[in-house]
Amino acid sequence: MQNVTGRSHLEDLRRYNEKLERLCRLTADVARLGNERATLKKIVDTAADLIAVQGAHIALVDRDEQQLYGVISSGRHPRDAPRLKTQLSRSAAAQKALKTRRPVAIKNAEDDRRVNRRARDLMGIRGVAYLPLLSGKESFGLLILVTRRPHSWTSRELDLAKHFADVASVALENSRLMTQLAETEVRFRSLVEHIPAIVYLCEVEPPFRTHYISPQVKSMLGYPPQEWMSDPNGFIMKIVHPEDVGGLIDLTAEAARTRGFATAEYRLLDRQGEVRWFRDECALVRDPSGTPIAWHGVLVEITGMKKMQH
Repeated sequence: MQNVTGRSHLEDLRRYNEKLERLCRLTADVARLGNERATLKKIVDTAADLIAVQGAHIALVDRDEQQLYGVISSGRHPRDAPRLKTQLSRSAAAQKALKTRRPVAIKNAEDDRRVNRRARDLMGIRGVAYLPLLSGKESFGLLILVTRRPHSWTSRELDLAKHFADVASVALENSRLMTQLAETEVRFRSLVEHIPAIVYLCEVEPPFRTHYISPQVKSMLGYPPQEWMSDPNGFIMKIVHPEDVGGLIDLTAEAARTRGFATAEYRLLDRQGEVRWFRDECALVRDPSGTPIAWHGVLVEITGMKKMQH
């Protein structure tokens, strides 16, 4: 009898370890998937399969409206299927999970007033577990697991479900950050490409090979950005006025050793061979170890000012 019990226990452990391995693979998949919907769908489908429940759902909180609204569910559903919205005031169990930041599990929701009645009837909920989605000190949503019959939730099931909630939290947070980053990049690029100046990124040492230069360089000097960036010998050194080359090299070398920023005024030759004066404000870009890796600067034309001075 003891041998049978021992074998059964080992088999349970083996199955649980297999589930943990699948969860680890899911975490790796989530890191690769770029689409938020595809990522969340994979999470809820895998959760429903591994925990053996009839439904897994992700719902987010609308703090302004005090509502919980469905985002995605396991299984097959039309893409335009309506999403369930429920008032948090009528979902005491969901509220508790969000407030305490801990799972809330209910064996039989049929007569349990803590479960939203409308959601219970529409989704056929009997057993239900609410797992909070966390970001820092904030609970911003729930992973909701549903069974069609009363269900006694085990500690292993809830531990596994918590891991799924953590993966979903990271996926949603990454999606938020990527969206914010993309919006910031668009705004920055729009600013860089419309200000009346030339923004650049170049190597620290002469000949200062260009890694980026804004489009205004073509209208201001006549040379397209690609001509600058494709030149391995540092395009700018070809158009700096010969009398200014030595001073520019000495100034940047000293700034790289000391302050980490430099201001210079020097002459550039445009495509027609005309002399243009520019004021160059640049700062060192460093890697995490503190090593200088580039100059990031702005060139502003001051030809008119120089003519007035003379």
